[in-house]
Amino acid sequence: MKFKFNINLSASMQRILSVARKEIRQLMRDVLTMGFVVGVPAVQLLLFGYAINQDVRNVRTAVVDHSNSYISRQLIGQLEATQTFRICKQLDSDEKARELLKEGDVRVVVVVPPDYTRSYYRGRGAEISILVDATDPILARAVRASANGLMDKHNRRLQSFDINVGESALRVPRERTTFGTKPDLVRQRFLRFSVINLYNPELRTPVFVVPALLGVILTTTMILMTALSIVRERERGSFEFLIATPVSRLELMTGKILPYICIGIIQIVIVVFTGLLLFDVPVAGSLIDLGVVSLFFIAANLTLGLVISSVTASQFQATQLSFFFFLPSVLLSGFMFPFGSMPAPAQWIGETLPLTHFIRAARGILLRGSSLFEHMGEIGAMLLFSVILFGLATRLFKKRLD
Repeated sequence: MKFKFNINLSASMQRILSVARKEIRQLMRDVLTMGFVVGVPAVQLLLFGYAINQDVRNVRTAVVDHSNSYISRQLIGQLEATQTFRICKQLDSDEKARELLKEGDVRVVVVVPPDYTRSYYRGRGAEISILVDATDPILARAVRASANGLMDKHNRRLQSFDINVGESALRVPRERTTFGTKPDLVRQRFLRFSVINLYNPELRTPVFVVPALLGVILTTTMILMTALSIVRERERGSFEFLIATPVSRLELMTGKILPYICIGIIQIVIVVFTGLLLFDVPVAGSLIDLGVVSLFFIAANLTLGLVISSVTASQFQATQLSFFFFLPSVLLSGFMFPFGSMPAPAQWIGETLPLTHFIRAARGILLRGSSLFEHMGEIGAMLLFSVILFGLATRLFKKRLD
């Protein structure tokens, strides 16, 4: 009995190994799958390990220096030396600075009052206003921490100088001194930053996440459903029937994506109103503007899905390729990490992703109240993406038909 059991076990192992060898041979023939197995982990590790950075750096900052003195310019240089701020605009108008902040061109505005230098030297203290786009709580907290760190360092240096001046004043007759007999004036030359959080004063995370989450949900569903649609037709054997009909390539592809546009609109309505009701996300702009931007974003994702469906032969391959695109979209678009803190090559890749432009527009419209015309650059980028990929999908589809 034991001998028979050993024979059966040996035969079973041989059959298992035969099936395993057959599966390995099939995988080796599947170039796309082997590319995912070998190449994708290495590429993603290099890309994301280099690009992902939770440290807030190089925040686009506009400066309104009404004082325009040596002391104020020195302060601005100290702000930029923290590496948190990157001075990209020098303005002379508070209104223009706020407009740039609303449009998303800058994330921080530093306002130096006209009497900054005079107040500083006369011992009345000096206060600098810092306006922060707090739609990103991580960025807002980092800006406040950096400003407070600079303020503490500056004031400690003055306090040390104050003690030395005070001790010297004790050795100088009162009638022969000016500032020496009044060390309190030196003590009042302390720097103060007034950090004002705009658009999300309570620094609530749902306010930051929900508008971007709308784009992430649309990216996942639109790409995957469209990528699977044509591949599913091939696997079911109904694709040949579609080819035999008088429907042109353009008509076939347009008809394929129209239902998913409707599905995308339904998802937009669900996510927006759920965010409003459950998470109390403010709506500072127009929901119609958000809907228009969303349509361009849906079109961009659907055309990408068409390209994927045109180059894959199975639903498994289409799913793999869809998620290969999904991960960079989430990590390099500014959804999870500050976009400006990423290295320049990672930002270049992020600029090619539709999700990057949608997140900017959605947060701008919902949270800052910006208009559709202020986001024409984002719309243009998504439109260009759609046109290029739709043309590519049509060309690839023609080759597959031939």
